[in-house]
Amino acid sequence: MKKLLSFAGVTLVTSALLDPLIQSGLDKPVPWLRDIGMLVAGVACLYILIKYHRQL
Repeated sequence: MKKLLSFAGVTLVTSALLDPLIQSGLDKPVPWLRDIGMLVAGVACLYILIKYHRQL
């Protein structure tokens, strides 16, 4: 479970931060709602990982 949460958290946060750069480089509109959702989900995964690290 620790590996899944850490992988999901890091992947989602990284994607949320890099996606606007990629989209603007391709001259496409940035889907902000999707990026904010990915960021929130990634932070939630990392929060769960930190808060319950002894129980996982």
